[in-house]
Amino acid sequence: MPAPIGLMEHFKRLADFRGREDRASFWPYAGLVFAILMVVAGTMFFRMMAGSMRAMRVYSARHPDEVIVSSGPGQYSISVHGNPPGIMPPASALATYLGVTFGLAILLYAAAVVRRLHDRGKSGLWGLMPLPFILYSSIQMPRFFGSIGSNGPPDMTLFFSVFLSNLFYIATLVALVVLLAGGSDAQPDRDDREI
Repeated sequence: MPAPIGLMEHFKRLADFRGREDRASFWPYAGLVFAILMVVAGTMFFRMMAGSMRAMRVYSARHPDEVIVSSGPGQYSISVHGNPPGIMPPASALATYLGVTFGLAILLYAAAVVRRLHDRGKSGLWGLMPLPFILYSSIQMPRFFGSIGSNGPPDMTLFFSVFLSNLFYIATLVALVVLLAGGSDAQPDRDDREI
């Protein structure tokens, strides 16, 4: 049975992929990391969308004939005709958002997930299951949004490939959570695994 790991001790062990970690140590940390990621992602997304809203207001002031503005108690809406440039966040901003969010998730979760999988008697490589799908989607999603602002129709083949990749990501993430939620394996020789 592995020794319990304190909640804050996890942050000192971000590069420690050896040993085991029990469920009671893993899940509070996993919840805290999820909360951190939601705050970071939400803050970045809000700033990105606020920039788009500012761009829409500027565009509506300069091109009143191409915009319908509706407002009333508790609501404000801008409807832009066509697809003017500069309204959608640039693909580079979306790529940065995805890179920071998923990079932070990998940094904070990787070692704890590997230790938890070792405790289950599994290789830490099982933790990589969702990675190819989220990487594909993270690379292709900015490309798709970039195609929306171009002069032609959006690339729907790219959209459906990202959609399918996201479905596989969710399925592999659920499978990983099921693996992480299981009971400990009593075999002591699993402690020495590196991955």
